[in-house]
Amino acid sequence: MLIITIIFVMVSVVIIFGLATPIIKQIFASRDIWGAKQSYYVSEAGVEDVVYRLKNATFASNIGSQENLSFNGYNATTTITNTSGGKKIDTLSDANDYQKTIETTLIQNIGVSFNYGIFSGNGGFTITGGSNIYGNVYSNGNILGDSGVRITGSAVAASGTSIIQDETNNTPTIPSSSITFNNNYASRDLALSFQPSTTSAVQKISLYIKKTNSPADFTVTLMSDSGGSPGTLLTTSFLYSSQVTTNYSWVDLVFPQNVILNKDTTYWIVITGNVASGRTSTNTYTIAANNSYTRGQTEKGTPGAWNLTNLSGYFSLFVSSSPSKIYGYGGDYLYIGSTSTDQAWASSIIGVSTPGQIYCQVGMNNNGQNCDKSKNTPPAMQMPVSQANIDQWKAEALAGGTYNGDYLSNWSGSILGPRKINGNLTVTSGPLMVTGTIWVTGNIIVNSGGTVKLAPSLGANSAVLVADGYISIYGGGQFQGSGVANSYPIVVSTSACPNATPCGPNNSAISLSGGAGAVVLTAIYGKVNIIGGSGARSVTGDSIYISGGGTITYDTGLVSPSFSSGPAGSWNISSWKELEN
Repeated sequence: MLIITIIFVMVSVVIIFGLATPIIKQIFASRDIWGAKQSYYVSEAGVEDVVYRLKNATFASNIGSQENLSFNGYNATTTITNTSGGKKIDTLSDANDYQKTIETTLIQNIGVSFNYGIFSGNGGFTITGGSNIYGNVYSNGNILGDSGVRITGSAVAASGTSIIQDETNNTPTIPSSSITFNNNYASRDLALSFQPSTTSAVQKISLYIKKTNSPADFTVTLMSDSGGSPGTLLTTSFLYSSQVTTNYSWVDLVFPQNVILNKDTTYWIVITGNVASGRTSTNTYTIAANNSYTRGQTEKGTPGAWNLTNLSGYFSLFVSSSPSKIYGYGGDYLYIGSTSTDQAWASSIIGVSTPGQIYCQVGMNNNGQNCDKSKNTPPAMQMPVSQANIDQWKAEALAGGTYNGDYLSNWSGSILGPRKINGNLTVTSGPLMVTGTIWVTGNIIVNSGGTVKLAPSLGANSAVLVADGYISIYGGGQFQGSGVANSYPIVVSTSACPNATPCGPNNSAISLSGGAGAVVLTAIYGKVNIIGGSGARSVTGDSIYISGGGTITYDTGLVSPSFSSGPAGSWNISSWKELEN
């Protein structure tokens, strides 16, 4: 019996171990899987934390090169590395010795690009008195320069100096209806028709539009009519998502050819996405609309499959009638270009000397050069900053809080941003450290050695100061970046001075007299006036006047400035993957 019992126990033990072993293995395997999942999810949480903070202006400036996150007793370490195209984010977590690494790459949208040392609107550009431009000049109006003035790059004077609003549909201000497109394939595109009231060259078309989330850039074509639907393509532009915000704003579309539109003839604005970008239900555009416009209609769908909406989208058509010119006066030439690849290009060019080519239809006194007539009149170009961009900057400043009253930064210095100021901002005899977007409902005045400097925490990012009034910089007022290359203060005035009430004829939206430095000046509705011994990196204005030795030295980093937030600052995920440990 004893032997039988021992044998029975041994057999039972063998059977029990045989049964228990796979169960135990399964338990350990389940624990491994759970530990690995916990580690993975903690890594995901670390990445999501950093991405959210980068995309949020309030928190972006507080991110270092390494961030730690604790979650449910586990830790994740995230390392942020700057790359040539954006940022690389690596998050390593360790849950009970189970390590997981998530690698994410981010790229930054580009919505604001200052491609020229000087960019002027239809008010044109005038340079006198020994001033110099180190870079290229593009003007939607005339370029005028007196004796001996030099532009080291190319100079282009585009379609016309006389611009009028020919046709518009824009009431009421708060739209009674709207049309959403790009929400599925069947309603991906929009086609809006209109009839000009004059025969003129199209200058630009503006749309009152907003977006939800991040729709793709769309192609915009101007087309003739064919039986009540879009017909032959006339010219092409682009609707850039980065210049559209989540609130209704006017966005300009400028076309690269000068197309003559005939009076009382139907034309179509067709906004078309590609197949891939048209299959989303969450990334959309919405255009304001009404049912009272009688000279056109709006359809939604895809080319060849349009459906009437019984509404008309909000738009404005601007046309020009007089071609612009480049004109050197005063006895000597207006010098343009430094190499044979530089060019002067306008409908009419008079009194210019260049080592490059002169493209014009009418030319005179151009240092022995005749017009090369192979190019037509150059087209107008879109302003680098849209009203939608400005509205978004204002929203970012407002999110940082409001200061009521005039704000003075004097010899003791101040730190400011993001912030809205209900009043004026004056910087005098001391530094103002800018840590985020600033919106001033009044005027910005920098004088008497005052300095506006971006905070070192902004790194390679730029920051914006917006004034609804005028901006005056004089008496040695200075602007500086963060200390890192390609970081700039971008100073924007929304004033339309001198062509607005209560502006006088001598008022400017931005006035610079002595000082400035590494700053970008922008007044898309008004005049920029730079006088004597002053300098900036780039200037944009509806009209620009530089005299008395003013200097603009263009910096190539302005082609795609980075922002900690805003129209060129939203980070998009390029890749997201798990790495083997």
